[in-house]
Amino acid sequence: MNVRIVVILLQILLLPLAAQGQSGNTSVDRSKEAKAQHAKELELLRAAVAQELSGGLFARCLAAVEIADAESGDILVSRHADLLLRPASNAKLVTTAAAVLRLPADFHFETRIARIDSAGRTLACIGGGDPLFSEQDIQKLAEIAAHSTRTVADTLLMDGTLFGDDFYGEGWMWDDETDPFAPYLGAFSINRNTLTVSVSRSASDPTSPVVRIHPSSAMYTVETASPARDGRGFRVSRGLRRNHILVEGIPPTQRTVHKRFSMWQPQEVFADLLLKELRGLGAAHDSTVIVFSAVRAGAATLGSVRRPLQEVLEAANKNSDNLSAECLLRALAFTGSGRDTQLRAADGLHVMESALRAAGLNTDDFALRDGSGISFYNLLTARGLGRLLRSRTLHPSAPAYLSSLSVGGKDGTLRRRMSGHPVSAVRAKTGTVRGVSALSGYVQAPGGRLLSFVIMMQNFAGKPSPYRDVQDRIVGHCLKYSAAAASVRQLR
Repeated sequence: MNVRIVVILLQILLLPLAAQGQSGNTSVDRSKEAKAQHAKELELLRAAVAQELSGGLFARCLAAVEIADAESGDILVSRHADLLLRPASNAKLVTTAAAVLRLPADFHFETRIARIDSAGRTLACIGGGDPLFSEQDIQKLAEIAAHSTRTVADTLLMDGTLFGDDFYGEGWMWDDETDPFAPYLGAFSINRNTLTVSVSRSASDPTSPVVRIHPSSAMYTVETASPARDGRGFRVSRGLRRNHILVEGIPPTQRTVHKRFSMWQPQEVFADLLLKELRGLGAAHDSTVIVFSAVRAGAATLGSVRRPLQEVLEAANKNSDNLSAECLLRALAFTGSGRDTQLRAADGLHVMESALRAAGLNTDDFALRDGSGISFYNLLTARGLGRLLRSRTLHPSAPAYLSSLSVGGKDGTLRRRMSGHPVSAVRAKTGTVRGVSALSGYVQAPGGRLLSFVIMMQNFAGKPSPYRDVQDRIVGHCLKYSAAAASVRQLR
């Protein structure tokens, strides 16, 4: 055969193999390019976070940060992540995670109205620890009683024995007792266990204050006094461990001044409001006696108001409602003892620790003493919280957990933050007590990689707003990385 013909035939036969080799080289080149780009983006993220934490703000305070790929678990940024620090309301991320792990999806908080005797002359209200119970719900209970029995009651029995006597959390500051963020804890709640005092100038006598309290109840006392400082002072306060409101002076302008306080022994206000509704519907006598006692077995339930678990989860995380978080903690004890047993914070903490251990988390990273984050005894690590966040994305309860978080620039405690970011790009939980500011959750650019982040800052003096600004900028850097990492993933 002609040598030239042989050469041509060999070229034809080897052409596909050469093309395959070129394709393989191209794929390898693209993989190398992707890895190089990924390394560059990661280095940019780390440098940006380091720059944010290098300013004078952090010369005398501490910042712990962990940022990770929620899918792979790869740690992208880590700074002081193993230190036990105060989490503030980031503790609610742990409480709510334990709740979705241990409580059934159809769990609800139930407040019941019942008839004690066959004659129906004794009505009973059994508290179920519902933190979101409202005046409208009290009206519902009264209507149930009025429609379910024709007998007019002469006694109203209030059973609040579901919760123990620990109406205040361990490690809560005694002088915060009147503050609305430190609610009284019990089986009966109304208006989130807060009252609002509204003070205005009298139209007929500008030197006299007009005082209104919501919700309206006979359980409050009001005292007015002359201003303490040369007739120019104005102050509204609530006495410790009593619903006594002191108004000193008059508002400095014609505008009404509103001041919120925690409510002392809200079960008494609850009972007073319920009694008013029962009387208004003709279901109770004017001489009705209120008794606080346990309802004996055999009471005939007339009806109830039920609160779904998801509503309480969202109140705890989106709105950072401390009362909701504490009621969730106590509800955890249902899974260990049943509904007929008194529920205490210590029991809930025990169940929480068990849930964390079962989820494969190191419980040495969590040292919590309440469910809300108010306690000064609470400690956890950024690494432990980061692992918890990533474990939630792989669990069947992930939708319930994620939807309970505040959306950046849209709702909850983040509605006024991160408004410049894409909608729903950030879902997180804020945390603030004196000297502490935290932000933890998830960030994902549209079409990008899902990241978990934990940012804990503490031991600073002054307002938390400068530290929040740094947190928001760090989240912005995470968004840039998430978007860049998406293109890298597509090249694999």
